[in-house]
Amino acid sequence: MSRFINNICSFFPKLQKDFKISDGEIFTEIYKGDFFENIPFDKYINFNVKAPSDNVYCILSYGAVPNDERVNNAAAINKAINDCSENGGGIVVVDGGAFTTGTVFFKDNVALFIAKNSAIKASHNKRDYVKNTNTPDNREDYIKNGLILAQNCKNVALLGPGKICGEGNFFSLKPYLPPKTEPFSKALDVWDMRQEYRKRIRFAHKNKYGFLVHFQNCEQVKVSNVILENSAFWTLNINMCSDVKVNRTVINNNRHIANSDGIDISGSSNVTVEKCFISTGDDGIVLKNSHDIACKRSMNNIYIADCEVISCTNSFKIGTETSLDISDVTVENCKFYLTDIFPSGASGISVESCDGAAVSNISIKNIDIDSMACPVFIRLNNRNRNRLPWLDGKGEVKNITISDIKAVNSEIPVIIMGIPSQKVKNVLLKNISVKYSEGKDYRDFRLKVPEQEKEYPESNRFRNLNAYGVFIRHAENISLEKFRVIPRDNTKRKFKIVKDCKNFTLK
Repeated sequence: MSRFINNICSFFPKLQKDFKISDGEIFTEIYKGDFFENIPFDKYINFNVKAPSDNVYCILSYGAVPNDERVNNAAAINKAINDCSENGGGIVVVDGGAFTTGTVFFKDNVALFIAKNSAIKASHNKRDYVKNTNTPDNREDYIKNGLILAQNCKNVALLGPGKICGEGNFFSLKPYLPPKTEPFSKALDVWDMRQEYRKRIRFAHKNKYGFLVHFQNCEQVKVSNVILENSAFWTLNINMCSDVKVNRTVINNNRHIANSDGIDISGSSNVTVEKCFISTGDDGIVLKNSHDIACKRSMNNIYIADCEVISCTNSFKIGTETSLDISDVTVENCKFYLTDIFPSGASGISVESCDGAAVSNISIKNIDIDSMACPVFIRLNNRNRNRLPWLDGKGEVKNITISDIKAVNSEIPVIIMGIPSQKVKNVLLKNISVKYSEGKDYRDFRLKVPEQEKEYPESNRFRNLNAYGVFIRHAENISLEKFRVIPRDNTKRKFKIVKDCKNFTLK
């Protein structure tokens, strides 16, 4: 009977809806499994860096009060930043404890230094957060209020070894289930994996503020040797910026806070992210470029290397917002995993275009993946979220090289999928090794895999595919070299399914 029901639902996928909690009271309790307990802070953060003494503006001198959650220190911190910038620039020092604050605004030529054992801490009062007033196109749906905001700034830096604490659990709802810290007794159906994850999400309370750290339309940005912790929304957002360097930064989020992306790079070019550790609930490192997130130009020259990413969704992702082009992206020498809570993350590597953008010239190599359900997900569809007629049916995903990938504890195949009118083109997967997780394989497969041309793209939306190695559809010039997959012992799935693919080679 269960197989019959699943097969019926395979024809009518919208009969089943994603689980979501949409109302209730704020839930502040922290469960075991919410935070990753073994972050190697000393590997990424130099705690011996001392507070500078020259050309400094100490917030204590401006009346800031540490270790008192009743005090909003925004006025003191912002006054120190304003004075520093107006005097030609320097360093604003946060030292002496945890300073609760509402919105803090960066200014030109200012470095914000947070000393060891000190922190900027998000106020729990929504009224303490101020929205930017000079936002492009007044896009308040995107430029939300937040904690640390920089707009139209040049030569700014966020430095540690101290912390910025987002207090995310004070802006979210109680999850339906606590984190699961032991494996499931059997391999889950793909849909069940998705719902088990969603039942553990702390969805947003109506009082939630916006970004933890947001750089918009800035030049010469540096983020280094700092800890970003427990964000309530996107953690570090780099929007419409250029010449950005992020290194030796640790993001330590509650892994069940909804929309708690680690690093979002949107509409920005010439960006380097190196030697960072990210543990978060939503996408780890994600590239976006779209009109609906205040972007206005193509983005290129993105370099990401030597990072560890723990994510309950996608470790590295291009998408989903993609109405403007993204090109010339390199990701190398990284580890992507989710090994201490269950179910698996959605994907290790995800490359998507769904709103009309050309996503091209992507190189991803030397990546270790553990317990991310789909090792590689490449998707082109035609959602066209912005409803722009000149972008309808215009998206591209092409010239993608992914090599030297080792994935273990996988659940679903590598997926390369376009739609009938738009094909994924020129993809090389070379030296790929995939091993499935232990357990009895599921038996129920979709009788028909829907196109989902207009839907949000995600590897687990296609349910159980009848392939364990690779599923390819609507593609052109796809090459697999040294592509090895070890399935579960009892699988009945095929190694590959290739449909509507011109020039497919397997060596």
